[in-house]
Amino acid sequence: MADRFDVVILGGGNAGYSFAFRAAALGMSVAMVEKDKVGGTCLHRGCIPTKALLHAADLVDEIKGAGEFGILTHEPDVDWGKVQGFKESVVARMYRGVSGLVKKNKVELVEGEGRLTDAKTIIVSTGDGERTLSAERGVVLAPGSIPRELPFIESNGNRIHNSDHGLEAKDIPSSVIVVGGNYIGLEFASMYRSFGVEVQVVEMLPKIAPAEDDDISEALYRVLQKRGIKFHLGVTVTGAQETDQGVEVTFEKEGENKTLSAERMFVAIGRAPRTEGIGLEEVGVATDRGFITTTSNFKTSVDGVFAIGDAVFIPDADWPHPQLAHVAFIEGITLAEHIAGQETPPVDYKNIPHVIYCQPEVASVGLTEGKAKDLGMDVTSKRYPFSANARALMLGGGQGFVKTVAEKDGAVVGVHIVGPRASDLISEAMLATTWEAYPSELAALIHPHPTLSEVVGETFLELAGKPLHG
Repeated sequence: MADRFDVVILGGGNAGYSFAFRAAALGMSVAMVEKDKVGGTCLHRGCIPTKALLHAADLVDEIKGAGEFGILTHEPDVDWGKVQGFKESVVARMYRGVSGLVKKNKVELVEGEGRLTDAKTIIVSTGDGERTLSAERGVVLAPGSIPRELPFIESNGNRIHNSDHGLEAKDIPSSVIVVGGNYIGLEFASMYRSFGVEVQVVEMLPKIAPAEDDDISEALYRVLQKRGIKFHLGVTVTGAQETDQGVEVTFEKEGENKTLSAERMFVAIGRAPRTEGIGLEEVGVATDRGFITTTSNFKTSVDGVFAIGDAVFIPDADWPHPQLAHVAFIEGITLAEHIAGQETPPVDYKNIPHVIYCQPEVASVGLTEGKAKDLGMDVTSKRYPFSANARALMLGGGQGFVKTVAEKDGAVVGVHIVGPRASDLISEAMLATTWEAYPSELAALIHPHPTLSEVVGETFLELAGKPLHG
């Protein structure tokens, strides 16, 4: 006999639990199926542990540069076991918090592997046998994603790592080849370099961080090169093999084959949807390249079945669907309110900020200058350097800049940052692009002095035609 709930969620990651909490707050009875741990990829194998390791790496760089501030130190010693322990302590504390919220919100957590059997039913294989869950108002699929693999060799956690392996590595390699020059690859490349690793990045496209504004990508490329990271751009990786010393990677560029050697290879070529074996084909849920196809309200091709998070594809969206934790959060909240009968506008993916937590950080929201021009907009842009900002200099920074793009005589459409603490500065920019604010309106905002936020404000002032320090 089935256990009946208003809604049943398959997946307890960011999308799943945010939906569960909001649905419960709206008075629905909720069951959430999770085969691993609540919190999903972000908490256990993604955002949180990665950024914890990156913070430890940043501290190494700060200690090495302490002499510039008159603080005399020796070369820092890294106890990798304790670094991993710090990472695990952050994850454990956040996991306890999320687990407590599951209980607080009276969400029934069903631990086991679930599969969809019809539009209203999920069967879960638990340690005590099968359990049938029936949803009266909707089944929500939030299965998440997994690291993509190269077609000719699989990551094994030995010489060849993906992001899951990289977070659990028992030691730091002396050298690494990173395959993929987007956010995951660049974050790990930055971290490895801070820990003294010889790093080479191999990227198929002609620039790193390909989704970023061209000026941002170029500036980041130069700074990372200055840090000692080597790049091979515009190449096609054709093979890889383990050797007694490590790994060899072969790539082709302009008809010429080359081979690189290192102790370890790190594969960062994106994330694939985790949709195999959950019953999609049997029930008739449409997919595209493995992603679950949905409307802007997250309805699938089967009435009463919805999908959110990393594993969805929205053909009608005017912007690519980002695989980001904060996107999953807003999708979960929005869908819960939609099922509850509330009016919910589509998620505005164009104005969702994203961050690359390398050193220096990159953060962006809205349209790049190139994208705006491709859309036929007549735009102008202004840049302001961190080297002209007192707070950035106090922090030992000064690298990078803020670039703001606006329509001529119109609203701000994009803000792009490369530099210190960009991740903390981008939220103000999100308000500007989301509210379609004009530079003249933003120029009236007062930024405290001395702060990094003044760099954002200086671009607004320049676009409004009244630069202060520019």
